[in-house]
Amino acid sequence: MSLISLFEDFLTCPICLEPLKEPVSLSCHHSFCQNCLYKTWNTSPNKACPMCRRRSSRETVEVKEPKVKQAQVCSSHPSVPPLFCLEEARALCPVCEFSLHSHHTVVSEDEAKKRVKEQVQTQIQALKDQKQSYEELEKTYQQLQRHHEEQTVECMAQITHVFSQFHRILKEEEDRALGALSAEKNRQTLSLGLELQKVRKEITTLTNNIQDLQNSIVTQSLLSAPTQSCTPLTPQPHPQPKEGLCLNQARILGNLGYRVWTKMKSVVSYSPVILDPNTAESSMHLSQDLCGMRHGPPMMQPVVPERFTNEPIVLGSEGFSHGQHQWDVEVGDLPTWDIGVVKKSIDRRGQIYAGANYGVWCLWHGDGAYTSGNDVLLPVDPAPKKIRVTLDYEKGELCFYDAELMIFLVKHNATPRKNNKRQLGSATSNFHFHGVNGSPTRKKVNIKIRN
Repeated sequence: MSLISLFEDFLTCPICLEPLKEPVSLSCHHSFCQNCLYKTWNTSPNKACPMCRRRSSRETVEVKEPKVKQAQVCSSHPSVPPLFCLEEARALCPVCEFSLHSHHTVVSEDEAKKRVKEQVQTQIQALKDQKQSYEELEKTYQQLQRHHEEQTVECMAQITHVFSQFHRILKEEEDRALGALSAEKNRQTLSLGLELQKVRKEITTLTNNIQDLQNSIVTQSLLSAPTQSCTPLTPQPHPQPKEGLCLNQARILGNLGYRVWTKMKSVVSYSPVILDPNTAESSMHLSQDLCGMRHGPPMMQPVVPERFTNEPIVLGSEGFSHGQHQWDVEVGDLPTWDIGVVKKSIDRRGQIYAGANYGVWCLWHGDGAYTSGNDVLLPVDPAPKKIRVTLDYEKGELCFYDAELMIFLVKHNATPRKNNKRQLGSATSNFHFHGVNGSPTRKKVNIKIRN
């Protein structure tokens, strides 16, 4: 038990177990709350100490503050310097009480004071260190608040950009569809107008013929009329509307939504791996769509548990725990890169080494050479511009190809364990895409992830 705990016990009432209130001390040096002591004495036939049962000769006791250091602890030996019992945390008379503390640690008051002071100083230092840790955490949270605002602005800008593209395409397609409708309407209006003119011309001709025949009956000039005028007319077919005079709605509306969607697909693309900016080391600059990155000057970013701090690495936002997966990475002519998968539990603060023992399976390129994360060089020629990564989680296979020439480069095989779980991971250890570990370069090379 520490000295601080002993002093806390010394300042606690043994009856109510609360800090002493109006403390009183008996001749046996035990202290109590005045109210607690009197309540106990009222239920007891004698005035004994509730702790040691030593009887008190006084009906009343003085109210006084208990002191760890007392100028006088024994009225019989006032001139003898008192000692201090660490177990009972109280001063005692070396003449009267020393023999009663033969199994206790008894020191001088100066030594007791020194020990208490040392423990207090130790606790003060521990509290200062803890306070400093919380102050640093406060600064981190304040930095995170600013970072959240920056992330919000970036997200809003990207959302606005994406939807502005969609709005532009929708507006263009809407105008194109309305324009096609207007053109079809004008064409059909013209055709219908021409046909209507023909019909009206026929109606006028027939009306005139009917009028002539009716006039001839009235004037009784039928016999003097030419002979052919009395020839019966040949029956004419009933006139029908011409085909193709309606709007071609099928051509205007047919697959309209699909055609618009196809147009919108031209400005969007699917990426099987979305990079997680919260894992990116400060020198990893990600693209707005989180599908590309480049190595650049370090940025001010809050240090969070997800982030790498010593290696220019970024992980994908989603892990792999089952199934087959494939993605392409455009590396271009970047002089140094490292692509593959890692365990989610990888150390993000220390030095990263490639190898299954460190939870890293990759294809590494640097200084014109290619390795699978060890010292064995791979015969890669020509230098690939795009790397295809395929992962079969159940088989424990991770393969790398030249995506343009479809040339096999290297394959990682996970070793089966005794419990039939593969080294690639367990049910609680998912894979994460191991981004690009790029070296500083003057070229602003963008690494892009493709489907």
